[in-house]
Amino acid sequence: MTESPQTNHKRRADDAMWRAMPRRNTQKVSHLLAADLRHQILNGQLAADEQLPSEAELTARLRISRETLREALRILESQQLVEIRRGRGGGAVVRRPGLESVGRYVALLLQLRKTTLAHLEEARSVIEPPAAEQVAIRAGYDDLDNLVRLHDAERAAEGDPLAFVSAMSAFDQAVTELSGNRTLGVIAGVFRDIYAGQVYSAIGSDNAVSAERIARRVVVSHSAFLDAARRRDASLAQKTWGDYLFTTSRMLVSRDVRRQPIDMAPLWRAQAGQAGAEPTPRRAVVVAAEIRARIAEGGLREGDRLPPLAELADEFGISRPTLREALRILEMEFLLDLRTGDRGGATIRTPSTRVAAQLAGIVLEARRTTLADYVRAVRPVVPAIMGLVASRIGPKQLKALKNYEAELAANIDDTAQFVMTWFNAEMSAVSAVKNPALTVAAEILQWVRVGVEPAVTADAKSMPGVRATNRNAQALFAKYVAAAADHDSVSATGIWAECLKAFIPWIEESELGRRLVLELMD
Repeated sequence: MTESPQTNHKRRADDAMWRAMPRRNTQKVSHLLAADLRHQILNGQLAADEQLPSEAELTARLRISRETLREALRILESQQLVEIRRGRGGGAVVRRPGLESVGRYVALLLQLRKTTLAHLEEARSVIEPPAAEQVAIRAGYDDLDNLVRLHDAERAAEGDPLAFVSAMSAFDQAVTELSGNRTLGVIAGVFRDIYAGQVYSAIGSDNAVSAERIARRVVVSHSAFLDAARRRDASLAQKTWGDYLFTTSRMLVSRDVRRQPIDMAPLWRAQAGQAGAEPTPRRAVVVAAEIRARIAEGGLREGDRLPPLAELADEFGISRPTLREALRILEMEFLLDLRTGDRGGATIRTPSTRVAAQLAGIVLEARRTTLADYVRAVRPVVPAIMGLVASRIGPKQLKALKNYEAELAANIDDTAQFVMTWFNAEMSAVSAVKNPALTVAAEILQWVRVGVEPAVTADAKSMPGVRATNRNAQALFAKYVAAAADHDSVSATGIWAECLKAFIPWIEESELGRRLVLELMD
């Protein structure tokens, strides 16, 4: 029987996609395969929910061992790009990276670092008002209608704490998404669940009067923002969003939580309880949430071992397959090490800023973020952070910045070294901000920056007057150090914004700015 032209075309495409891996390379074949598949997933060649060919078929087509294939798939699973489904009809299924799991990871990281609601409010006040301003400028009528629907859902949910925080989060996330800046949307999104958790703790209490006041304040603030957005008043939209963040946070002061470490456990347990109440109970989700909450509360620490499977299954009253599913959920979240044949129990891993930044970066890549989008997010966020740094910097960190000032002066003629020194100096400064939430935001931006640095540096070398640009940037850096020494945050913010003017317009207007971050990081 002859094949149709369409079948022939599909077979040729499949053969090209599942080509044999190169053998002459210093990297392990499993890492090369993982990188190749990762690229295909992130650029859309492999669609979300698409099932990969069977293990036997892949090993034959790629001419690799089963162990190499499994290692490659484990790498992709750790990056939340595939899900390995067990049992009959299982296999590797493509996933689209989302913010929910990244938000949970960052929330746990920040709780363990004793982040307070005040830290969170400050981070949101840096990131979100510029996005709110853009909504008033860019949003279409359909977009505004969608915000109205989300606002109506908030009002309808005022008497139900869990439903209300879900509706509030949906509205807040929609605002940052409608800003048109994908980078700001992702960074703001990773903090969304954390803030919702603190509002839930406040309005889910026995104090009905206080709970009603907080929910009402959120609704009124969102209504004021909607009015500004409808009037296309960008500055008013930015102001009303800043007021929303400020007033709702201050209302939580009466609950004595603003200066206390955040606590995500109540929200996670409530969400898991809701999942467990579904027609088909997912006990694995409930158990995973409980173990995650114990890590957040300090009951389980880095390197601790969970009890053996039999003991843990008895404690939760579940079967071993259900327990294994719960542990796999936590392994996918980088919170457990599971080793086949290890009878001593899984090992706890606590979150790291590096992994948080990588997970958020993968979401940025999956959303096909351009370099211009990235630098447009840097423009309002980084100067605000550097202004806060200037108000808080200590002698040791100031000395480090003065050393970077001298290093920049020595490398004006070496653009590659100058750019690298600049980035290192900025991250050194950010460590003085003394806000764990802003540190995570800066690390997400840094993760992208490190990946695109070779392409940016290569392009910068051909920029007209690059030496003069480097000299001007070094002089501005020296001014910033002087402002930081005086703890002059207003001047420091303005100086850093002036620094960015040297290269952001060039990137936005160049061919480089139109390229995807995914392509530049290959």
